[in-house]
Amino acid sequence: MKAVIFAGAKITDYGFCQEYLEGAEIIICCDGGLEHTKKMGIVPHYIVGDFDSVSQEVLEYYKEKNIPIFQFPARKDETDMQLGIQLALEKGAKDLILFGGIGSRFDHTLANAHLLLGLLKKGIRTRLVDENNCVELTDKPITIHGKKGDFVSTIPLSMMVKGITLTGFEYPLTNRDLALDDDLLAVSNVMAKEEATIELKEGYLFVIRSKD
Repeated sequence: MKAVIFAGAKITDYGFCQEYLEGAEIIICCDGGLEHTKKMGIVPHYIVGDFDSVSQEVLEYYKEKNIPIFQFPARKDETDMQLGIQLALEKGAKDLILFGGIGSRFDHTLANAHLLLGLLKKGIRTRLVDENNCVELTDKPITIHGKKGDFVSTIPLSMMVKGITLTGFEYPLTNRDLALDDDLLAVSNVMAKEEATIELKEGYLFVIRSKD
């Protein structure tokens, strides 16, 4: 089951969203994420949050549609994004798309990226996406599809990622270890064709597809 979760970080161009919305069985809004779905004309299945970052007008608009709403106090341990993720997992989601999780608050952006580790350990595929980036964490080989010239960075999350082999890139690697505190050899790599593979033997590796 695929779930799309909207959080409140700024989105200026919604054109990129449609491809990720395709096939979604659940749409969840986290607080300010309601502003995004309102602009897109989307009615979510569930709404969660403390509602300190959404306008009262938009909140009332959705309340009138009798959507299940889970309200939490502002003083809580979880972020609104975490609450949305927890709900998605309770509903049986195994594939998550996180919108509105990359923004001007670096602490929130970094925390949301780190959420991918716990989800990966549970066997949940998660992508953190905005207009310019698609961030995924992996501990096993993956194949990515795109266009020749696309930027792809592979950055360790664990202290050491062992046995990385990059195929289909302008700057390939073969059985190379990358350390978190070592040279960043694999930032802004470039796809040499429409399909590329990333292999690794051990560790957790961010795969970040980006555009300027």
